[in-house]
Amino acid sequence: MSSSLHESPEVVAARKALDAKVDAVAKRLIEMNDWMYHNPESGFEEFKASAMLAEDLRKHGFQVEMGVPGLETAWPEYSRLKFVGGLSRNYDGPPGLPTAFRAKYKGKNEHPVIAIVVEYDALRGNPPFHGCQHNMQGPTGIGAAVALAEVMEQNHLPGSVWVIGAPAEEVGPPAKAAEALSGYLDGVDFAMRSHGIEGRNETVRYPGGFSDRHIEQMKYTFHGKSAHAQMAWKGTSALDSVMVLLHAVELLREHSEPQFRFHWVISDGGVAPNIVPEMASATVWVRHLIDETRVGSVSPRVAKEMILKKRDQIDNGARGAALATGTTVDVDHYGSYIPGISVGAFNDLVFDYAIAYGAVNVSEEAARVPKHWEETGFMTIRVPGISVGFGIEGVTPVTGHSHESADFSVSSEGHKTIVLMSKVMAAIGLRLVTDAGIREKIKAEHDAWVKKYNE
Repeated sequence: MSSSLHESPEVVAARKALDAKVDAVAKRLIEMNDWMYHNPESGFEEFKASAMLAEDLRKHGFQVEMGVPGLETAWPEYSRLKFVGGLSRNYDGPPGLPTAFRAKYKGKNEHPVIAIVVEYDALRGNPPFHGCQHNMQGPTGIGAAVALAEVMEQNHLPGSVWVIGAPAEEVGPPAKAAEALSGYLDGVDFAMRSHGIEGRNETVRYPGGFSDRHIEQMKYTFHGKSAHAQMAWKGTSALDSVMVLLHAVELLREHSEPQFRFHWVISDGGVAPNIVPEMASATVWVRHLIDETRVGSVSPRVAKEMILKKRDQIDNGARGAALATGTTVDVDHYGSYIPGISVGAFNDLVFDYAIAYGAVNVSEEAARVPKHWEETGFMTIRVPGISVGFGIEGVTPVTGHSHESADFSVSSEGHKTIVLMSKVMAAIGLRLVTDAGIREKIKAEHDAWVKKYNE
């Protein structure tokens, strides 16, 4: 196993120590995972989950900073968060992103800095639930970070281990963009994260390229005039405006390229059937999937132009709906997500260590498209980043964003996944701090993709 990975005897011994340290904390990792499953919190309001993860890191020698300094200046969307993002109007908690955190092992900033990004928000619902398995990410990342930091210290290896707590992956505006723009990643050399299993039970080698997707998030709030529904002609219905807008979105869907997706909900449809709604709103997302097209055929710059054209068309549909129904409309653009960069050399490292740790369903051919890292485009432009995932023996595929996906996270297979992913992530981190050649190769490829980003 070690010969195919080209590890020195010293690294092989250090990796065995990593595995032992992950096994030593495995019980606690599973406890945290299961606790979050039973105590889900929606995006931007993960106060208990973030506090628990941060406290566990402190116990293992990490210095933790809560919140994101300088957020208001770096992130213009902050001022709209309470009204069009994930926070309710009656939220009266701390401002900014209080559930975000940055933890450094004993406060170190020595290079190379390996950052492990963790998420912990549940899907919105009544009640919320962990259908995206974010309850697995924090424990997995902490297991890897704790093991890596302690082995590096014991072996006097240069470098630092950080953990970045990133809230509200499911909501928008994108919190990771706020962290990146606010300097939260300044000093980081490489970033990693995991994402449970979510139905992906195969092991694939992914190419480099532009790996993520554009998403534009909008909220349209219409204002009319209330009246008794028995004499509806005396009022103007904001809900009628929403219905006209959404019909326009569906017609736009028919005439859009296959890589576009349109998502919407009626955020507010009125108070009661016998009252003409004086206010109603729709939240609409449009996304462009670069990974639905041939690799290299659409650059992020061209895709951005395409998606902004769709957004403008939807805006015009909202204004037209207001004109047609005699209402007014507020147009809010509250979130914008950009494609990230996938580094082939980094993906190769994940693939090789996955095989070393017994990955199953190994594909003989490389994937057609780069592997995306959801909304973390802002991060992966600044820092080479990777999402660690591979096939694990005995895991049954489940559909993402489902209750079956949430239930998997607390099954014996889910628990096994947490421990195994922690070991693989720690092993990748160890390789990064001990192999200057790998570091240089990854950074050189990342720099090349950054240069091509806006072509």
